[in-house]
Amino acid sequence: MAIVSFLQKFMQEPALFLGIIALAGFLILRERIERTIAGSLRTALGLLILSSGVNLMVQALLPLGDLAGKTLGLPPLKIDIGTSKIIAELGTQIGLVMLLAFLINVFLARITKLKYIYLTGHLIFWNAVIFVSAFKYLLGLDGLALLIVTSVFVGLYQTLQPWYTSKFDLFVNENAGFVLGHSASIPVLVTSLLTRLFSANGTKKGRSMEEIKFPKALEWLREPMLMMAATFLIIYIIMAVLNVPFVSEKAAAAGKDPAIWVILQALTFAAGFAILMVGVRMIIAELIPSFRGIAQKIVPGAIPALDCPLFFPYGQVSMAYGGLIGMLSMMVVSIIFAGFKYPFFIFAPTMSAWFHGATAAVYGNKYWGIRGAILGGVVAGALMGLGQAAMWPFIGFAIGDFFSWASDTDYVIWPLLIAVVARILGR
Repeated sequence: MAIVSFLQKFMQEPALFLGIIALAGFLILRERIERTIAGSLRTALGLLILSSGVNLMVQALLPLGDLAGKTLGLPPLKIDIGTSKIIAELGTQIGLVMLLAFLINVFLARITKLKYIYLTGHLIFWNAVIFVSAFKYLLGLDGLALLIVTSVFVGLYQTLQPWYTSKFDLFVNENAGFVLGHSASIPVLVTSLLTRLFSANGTKKGRSMEEIKFPKALEWLREPMLMMAATFLIIYIIMAVLNVPFVSEKAAAAGKDPAIWVILQALTFAAGFAILMVGVRMIIAELIPSFRGIAQKIVPGAIPALDCPLFFPYGQVSMAYGGLIGMLSMMVVSIIFAGFKYPFFIFAPTMSAWFHGATAAVYGNKYWGIRGAILGGVVAGALMGLGQAAMWPFIGFAIGDFFSWASDTDYVIWPLLIAVVARILGR
């Protein structure tokens, strides 16, 4: 069990996980020792830089979610178990599921035409947590049955998810050699199918969001980092005016003047994005070449499935606006449910809404231009809110707190199907 515990902790560190994958690839390719060491370190450091950027963005987004929740007057969270307790009590099963599911994914990639290997390390952990919870509390599985069923399900998910978005991934990144491995796959899939249909397979794309013209005095907004800083500053100011006591409390806790705290929150989000992009470029430059070794020797034709920020360079303006549209769409869904006095806390976290909306918008813009980018953000925000509303009555008592800070669409849609199976079986 000590080995399982070590492997679980190792795979929870995406930088180390990807660094080892890159090292294996370079060794198989018999690259020079200096190239092998440098490439492996750059891959690990690239992901650490990317994660640092994401953490900064999340820190800036979370208070915005709290502000919006207070403005909407949402009901409080009601949790009987909680995600932390589940991880503490089922940690061994979760670790084994992570390991077995990864091996099943590699095995399937080796023997089938589905050549995709899921390498988004932190999501390999959360895939195990969410689906162990779903099979335990929805189907009532336990012990060996829980371990086997969940491992097979997660292994299949980590093989099939990159497959069902791969055609669109490679269209968006122009066959760059990697596909999407992320729990945002449902809005990406829906957006891609709709925009491909509306644009006649991209032949009627229309004007791209990347070509938006600004007045000369506002041309600086074409730079995504500056546009994010300006936009989030406006949003923060509006929310702060509506919730002065809350902002004063947060600012006091941070030892800042309220006005300065608001400005820094907006600028921190933009700074986080700039850092994220540095990490993305380092990973693409090192991991993809190293993966050729694995593709040639272990799993011929293998393609890495990677995190959604790897797609941001293919539509930076679309990404910036799509994230905002995703947040606004999610808030509209929350307002509708609050208006109908829905008894559960329906408010997908701003962090998840932004990342899902941003990713879907990059895909939508590639097929259908500005209209596609807007549709991607709307689809992502709406699916998050509606999926959360559908899942709460089934498994909210166990992992409802997870929905409040990371309501990824795959984590509400796929467990919903498990809930349907449970109802059919009379569980």
